[in-house]
Amino acid sequence: MASQGEVAAVEVYTTNEPVMAKQMEYKGMLLASKVKSRNMFSDIGSGFKSLVGGEIKGLSKLTADIREELLWELREKAVQAGANAIVGLRMETNSIFEGVLDMVVYGTAVYFQR
Repeated sequence: MASQGEVAAVEVYTTNEPVMAKQMEYKGMLLASKVKSRNMFSDIGSGFKSLVGGEIKGLSKLTADIREELLWELREKAVQAGANAIVGLRMETNSIFEGVLDMVVYGTAVYFQR
């Protein structure tokens, strides 16, 4: 199992190569996904908020939490694959039904040198 320091050191890019990389070795595709729901009290508050408009903070927090969990999981998988970066990062979020979110995060694990 990788240490927190190793996982935190993995660089993440939406571009197809790390900044100033001189050599790069592909380690494979990485994929992580989660499906989560809000709690009942958050759903009630969100229902009222949707009547008047504005940010639904419970849903915003749920989305942010899932995103951070998935990015950490992807970094862990990158370390296990022998990579020090993830390139081509993409995220997709879908609402399966009321209050249930599905988020998928994927990218390519690479080992690079500057």
